[in-house]
Amino acid sequence: MAKERKFDFAPLPIVSDINDDIEVNASQTESNGVPTKVTFDCDYALLEKMKDYGYWEGLTQKDIILEALTRYFDNAEIRPRPDKIRNKTKVGRKPKTLVG
Repeated sequence: MAKERKFDFAPLPIVSDINDDIEVNASQTESNGVPTKVTFDCDYALLEKMKDYGYWEGLTQKDIILEALTRYFDNAEIRPRPDKIRNKTKVGRKPKTLVG
């Protein structure tokens, strides 16, 4: 029998929320715990190992990556970026609702 899968969908942010988030300083953003989409390249062998582990442990790839990042940064001493870099405008596509 196939596993029963349950999906949780987060609501999409409203345009005014996006603009407000850009103006909010980093300490407030960190404390809110608002999830952010992340995309990155990964070695194929490492990805397959993660999929195998997730299958047998009943975890999603998201759960595995978040746990790994949490453990990695638990004992690390991390210096914050300078405000000039932290507040730099983001480069990339504009949301479709803002393109006119």
